[in-house]
Amino acid sequence: MFAPSVSEVMEDFHSTSVDLASFVVSVYLLGYAFGPLIIAPLNELYGRLPVYHITTILFIVFNVSCARSINLSMLIVFRFLAGVAGSCPLTVGPGSIADCFKQEERGKVMAIWTLPVLLGPTIGPIAGSYLSESLGWRWDFWFLIIVVTKVMISCLVI
Repeated sequence: MFAPSVSEVMEDFHSTSVDLASFVVSVYLLGYAFGPLIIAPLNELYGRLPVYHITTILFIVFNVSCARSINLSMLIVFRFLAGVAGSCPLTVGPGSIADCFKQEERGKVMAIWTLPVLLGPTIGPIAGSYLSESLGWRWDFWFLIIVVTKVMISCLVI
C-alpha cells in the first residue's frame, strides 16, 4: 500500500537516495521476517489472545508513528516495528484455526483465511496510490490505523 507513495516521501524528507527509497519499502518485510521469531514464543508462553491484542495495539501505535514521522530514519524504524507487530496474524492464525475447527473443516477455513493475505498485495498498491495521490502519503498509514482500529473494536464487542 505504501510503495506507490515512496517518491512523495523522499521528496518530503529531501532525500534522493534510490537505496533508501527501496529500503523504506522493504524494511516492513524484514519486520515480517523477524516478527515470528519473537511472536511465536510469546504465543506459547502467554496464549494467543493476549498476543493478538498486544500486537494489534502495537501495530496501531507504530503506524501512528509512521504517519507522524519527522524524518526518514524515524519512518524506517517504525515501519520495521510495524512489520514485526503485523506479522502476528500470519504467525498465530493457523494455530487459532486448528484450535477452533475440526480437521475436516480446516482446509476450507484456511482457504478463506488466506484469501485476504493473497489479495492484500494486489489491492494494496492500487488503493495506496489513490490515497497518496489525493490525500498524501501519510494517509496510507491513517487508513490502516482506521481499519485496524475498527476491526479491533468490533472483535472486542463480540
